[in-house]
Amino acid sequence: MGDRARRGVFTPKVVVAIDFGTHGSGFAWATVSNLQDITNHRYIAYQDFVADGGSSSYPKDLTAVLVDAHRIPMEFGFEARRRWQNELSRGNPNGLGYATRFKMALRADAPPADVPRFLGNLVGADSQVVRGLIAAYLGKVYRTALSEIEATGYRGIGFDADDIRWCITVPAIWKDNEKRVMREAAEAAGMPPGDERLLLVSEPEAAAVYCALTPGTLLGSERPEGALDVERAGSRFMVVDCGGGTVDITSYQIRSEGVGDSRLTEIGIADGGPLGSAYINQQFVDQVLADRFGAEKLKALKVSHSREIARLEDRWEEWKVGLHSETAPDGTPSITTPCDIEVPGRLWEALPKSTRQRLTELAFGDPYHIVVTPEEVTAVHEVVVGPVLDTIERQRHLVIDGGPVKGVDQIVIVGGFARSSYLRDRIAQRFGAKVRVLMPQDPAVAVLGGAVHFAYDPAVIWGRRSKYTYGFQTAMPFRDGVDPKGKRFVDDDGDILCADRFNVVVIRGEHVRADEVVETSLSVMRRSVRTFDIGLFATFSDDPQYVDEEGCERVGTVTADVSGSVGLPSSERQLDVYYAFGGTEIVVETRDRVSDVRRKATIEFTELYGRRGKAGD
Repeated sequence: MGDRARRGVFTPKVVVAIDFGTHGSGFAWATVSNLQDITNHRYIAYQDFVADGGSSSYPKDLTAVLVDAHRIPMEFGFEARRRWQNELSRGNPNGLGYATRFKMALRADAPPADVPRFLGNLVGADSQVVRGLIAAYLGKVYRTALSEIEATGYRGIGFDADDIRWCITVPAIWKDNEKRVMREAAEAAGMPPGDERLLLVSEPEAAAVYCALTPGTLLGSERPEGALDVERAGSRFMVVDCGGGTVDITSYQIRSEGVGDSRLTEIGIADGGPLGSAYINQQFVDQVLADRFGAEKLKALKVSHSREIARLEDRWEEWKVGLHSETAPDGTPSITTPCDIEVPGRLWEALPKSTRQRLTELAFGDPYHIVVTPEEVTAVHEVVVGPVLDTIERQRHLVIDGGPVKGVDQIVIVGGFARSSYLRDRIAQRFGAKVRVLMPQDPAVAVLGGAVHFAYDPAVIWGRRSKYTYGFQTAMPFRDGVDPKGKRFVDDDGDILCADRFNVVVIRGEHVRADEVVETSLSVMRRSVRTFDIGLFATFSDDPQYVDEEGCERVGTVTADVSGSVGLPSSERQLDVYYAFGGTEIVVETRDRVSDVRRKATIEFTELYGRRGKAGD
């Protein structure tokens, strides 16, 4: 209690988290009160969704959008899929478009085109279309959340939409540009701007908060009940967030005070990759269906019978979720039952007679069926599971040592993909003898629930590790025999300088408190300039020298107003730069010392550490 007064100018009465996922998305919320301040007893309301034709609910709707002939969104979620399938059954006479798993198309290094799925008039969708789809989908979630919260009667206790803080989850592997796009899409969807009312949180970070507060199950041969050890000072754990599109991994340490305000600190450099369950589905299509139908025939069927191919994949997904692995005598998890998938009649009739005969024989004389052997099921899973295990192993070496425990002593598995018993058993087999491997009671809501806790009190995360070395473009005294002659120039004061120097503000792996504010200052070289851009750069190098060297990437720009000191010597044209820490982003502010004019820009990286240099023009 009492932490709300420390949060800043805005004090929310309700916090809402949105977990925007590759396969499914959901939202949850909590009211803010003195009773709710007790973290372990905080009540979180989850919104449930029911798939079309389904009888069970799930805390996520399908991440899917149906658009009209003009690419204007008209339906979302499971309803979008239902209407698209009906439209396809009639040959798509209205020229509609359908998109799902489009979150994965946001990255510059987007995965193969078949993983983000664009159908109908959305085939060939570019990045601008993808951004529009994300904004439209978030807008639907935003409106639904407001409606559901109002329907609960919470409005009666005295709050409205302006009293809500929102929080959106993002993959830890996303770069600064993707996070920037997500914030812009959220604001385009109608959510409030500003870092007080709209937060971003990395998915494993949110899951870490949830797991530190929620009991779970120890994974292994006996699988006893157990909980994450958060009482022992210095206890370290790794979060493996296995979603539909990505697997995100990083590591945290419980500070000596235990879980509560400012108690979790990041001790690993976030890692991961496009290794979610959607890629197992893609392997089913690319390997199994290509083997059964023939690669060229499958290519044609994706065009002529796209609805039926999608149904096959849906049926595979249903079977995959219910898969149970068994332990072989040598301790290796194994899949012992074949997968039997019914083939839609229209698709079956489109197959050559010889193919139908072969499939019938493989299905033990049963037509209209595809039987996938246990060996094939295992192979399809291992294409993704194997790299997941390698990524976990790599993260163990990215943990910053120096505490009472070397590496980590616990691994927690969360995310929708964590429902796969084969994935869980493989992780337990590989690492169970070295660390405790756990799963929370409901791994599918770990990210969403943790995001609510984070939105309620962002101070629960005490510190973070920088994924990159960050710095800004500046000019420094020229070093004869070291700096390239082409970068040598003379400023208005007659100083001989080197252009394009990389002025480091934080080194990769460096730890910074989440609430830290760092100040640095620059000298403005040209007497006549009224504004100039400070280029912000990132690199994996620990000691970059120039912003144009290999591996350096421009991640943002801050435009400084120095009009109040025009005409003064460089030594008197001083600019202060402030870095304010919070969540997964930083607010960067500049101040002209002479005029006291301030400029603010949001730069979507995580931690900075200041030094002094000269600003470029």
